[in-house]
Amino acid sequence: MGVARTVGGKRLDPELKRPFFERLDAVGSVSPVARELGLNLNTAFTLARKAGVTYGHLGQPGREEYLKLRARGVSRREASERVGAHPRTAQDWD
Repeated sequence: MGVARTVGGKRLDPELKRPFFERLDAVGSVSPVARELGLNLNTAFTLARKAGVTYGHLGQPGREEYLKLRARGVSRREASERVGAHPRTAQDWD
């Protein structure tokens, strides 16, 4: 395992950002890309978050459709039933 690239408060080398986002697009998950490039995991998640990557919602099937239904005025109960989500999960999504 390599040394993290941001140890000691040093700034991330700008040359690592491009390969980070290229690999993130290909892999779709921050953790394995961070390990592959030797980046500190927290730094990698911060980079992704600041770039607008919604990595936290990739594993929630139905969430996007649920949010579209809610935006059209469909009730929480009906929208959650349509996408097959538990009512408590729908509450969290709101």
